[in-house]
Amino acid sequence: MLKMQFSQWIEQASEPKKEAVIKALIGAKEAMLGIRYHMRLMGEAAGVPIEPESQTKLLDATLNLEGVLLAGVPGAGGFDAVFAVTLGDSSSNVTKTWSSLNVLALLVKEDPCGVFLESADPRTNEITSAVSSIHIE
Repeated sequence: MLKMQFSQWIEQASEPKKEAVIKALIGAKEAMLGIRYHMRLMGEAAGVPIEPESQTKLLDATLNLEGVLLAGVPGAGGFDAVFAVTLGDSSSNVTKTWSSLNVLALLVKEDPCGVFLESADPRTNEITSAVSSIHIE
């Protein structure tokens, strides 16, 4: 699935649960594209480069790489940072591409143990008890 365009992902759903996951991923990708579009419009209206053209080109190229789910400009935008969310082991595609363009990739990975609820800080008790009551099937 990672070597296909995201529009072809749904064709790979062999059972309802996989289809639901793929639809959620596609929804996230489409939502991010909408956010980027509206952030560019807002920046143009305000005369502020929230997603400068140089970053738009980089992000669009990044989205065309195998295994890239999302790419965007974090925070208030500008010229200082971009992000990409990749699936599987495809982060090396982003790292190689960005390195060739003199963009430094700082990699962050998920914890293989999954979500961990912190309990050492008493300020988190209300939050952790609310999170631990959520059941995902």
